[in-house]
Amino acid sequence: MRDSLLVHKRYLMLPSAIGLSHLTRLVLIALELQRQGAEVAFAFKENNQILEHYQFQVFPVSDAVVTDFSSNVFAAYTPSLIEQCVKDELKVIEAFKPDAIVGDFRLTAAISSKVSGIPYISVVDACMTDYFAPVDVMISKEKRPLEHRIASVAAKAIQASQKRTLATHFKTVAQQYKLKKLGSLYDFLTGDLTLIADLPEFSPLENLPPNFRYIGPLIWEGLNGEVPDYLKKLNNSKQLIYATTGNTGKETFIQLVVDAFKNDTSYEVVLTTGAFIHPDAVPNVSNIHVASFIPGSEILKQSQAIIHCGGHGTTYQALSQGVPAVVIPFNNEQTINGWLIKRHKVGIPLSTSELTGDRVKLAVKKAIADIDMQKNLQHFKEILTKTNGPKSAADEISNFLGGSGR
Repeated sequence: MRDSLLVHKRYLMLPSAIGLSHLTRLVLIALELQRQGAEVAFAFKENNQILEHYQFQVFPVSDAVVTDFSSNVFAAYTPSLIEQCVKDELKVIEAFKPDAIVGDFRLTAAISSKVSGIPYISVVDACMTDYFAPVDVMISKEKRPLEHRIASVAAKAIQASQKRTLATHFKTVAQQYKLKKLGSLYDFLTGDLTLIADLPEFSPLENLPPNFRYIGPLIWEGLNGEVPDYLKKLNNSKQLIYATTGNTGKETFIQLVVDAFKNDTSYEVVLTTGAFIHPDAVPNVSNIHVASFIPGSEILKQSQAIIHCGGHGTTYQALSQGVPAVVIPFNNEQTINGWLIKRHKVGIPLSTSELTGDRVKLAVKKAIADIDMQKNLQHFKEILTKTNGPKSAADEISNFLGGSGR
C-alpha cells in the first residue's frame, strides 16, 4: 500500500560527486521514495548513465572533481567553488520547491537548506559522525582501560581540531549567510534528520540524539544486477577470489593482487578496477578476469574470499554474503573499516607499508581457513538478510516529515 505520508511530497536529492557511492546510495533511497508515492529530483554535477537510466529529473549544479581519494578530498573546494555550489543549489530549490532535501557527503547542502528554510536529511556513515570514537575500535576499553582513557582524551582534541580545519572554507561561506552554527566538518554532515548507513552491530555509536537513526547499509549492485556470462563458467574446482578497488582504490592494489595470484593456477580471480582505472591497465594473466564493475554480491556468492580497499559498500557486500575479507586501505575511512573488520574478526586488514603479493595471498589463505571467522560472518549475514537500508531510509523520512514537515 502506498504510504499516505509520502504522497505529494517532493524530495531534492543532493549527492556529492566525490565518489560514485554518494550518488548510488541516494538513488536507492530515491527509488524507494518513488515506490511509496513521492516525487524525486536530483541536483548533480552531470546527468550520468545511472540517472538517465532511471529517468530522474536532473538539475545541474557545480561540484569538485576528485580522483585521488587518499588525500584530503575537501582541498578541491575553494571558497569561490563553495559559493557557486550554494548559489546553484538555491536556484534548484527555488525551481523545484522540495518539501525536504536529502544529501550525502555534500557539505554545501547544509548551507543551502538552512538559507532556504527547507528540512535537511543527511545520509552518513557512522564514522563520519561526531559520536564515533576511533580509539574505541583500536584499543579495548575493557582490556586496556588506562591506555584507552589517555588515548581518548588526546584523540578527541586532535579530531576536533582537524574537523574544524577541514571545514574552514565551508564555514567562511556559511558565515556570509549569517549561519554561525556551522563550524566543524560534523556540522556540515549533520541534518535535521541524520540517517546512518551502517549496522549498529558493526559500527556502534553511543549517546545518539533522537534525530540520528540507523538505517543499515545502502548496497549498490549496478543497473541490472547480473554478472557477465563468462564469469558464470569459472572452474568450480579452483578457489574463487573476488578482488576490487571499488571506486577509490589505486593501481598499487591491482599490482599486489596480480603478484599474489599470477603464478598460482589453483585460484581464479575476478578483479574489478572501478571508475578511474581502465581494465586495460591490468596485466594479462590467464587466471585473472578483469572488468570495470560487476555486482559484488552476486560474484561473492561463488567466492571463498574477497580482497578490497575497505570501502563502505564493499565491506557490507562481503558481510551480507558471509565472505571473509582481506583489506588493503588507502584512506582514513577505509582504514577505519579495516579496524572494524579486525575487531569483529570477519577479515584481515593489511598495511600498505612494505606489502607484497605473497603477504596478500597468505592473508587470504588464513582468512579462508579461519573457522571462528566463518561463525562471525554468519552472524552478520543473518542480520543483513533482515535489513533493508533503502526502505528504512524512506520510512524514517516519512515519519520525520509527518511530524515536522511542511
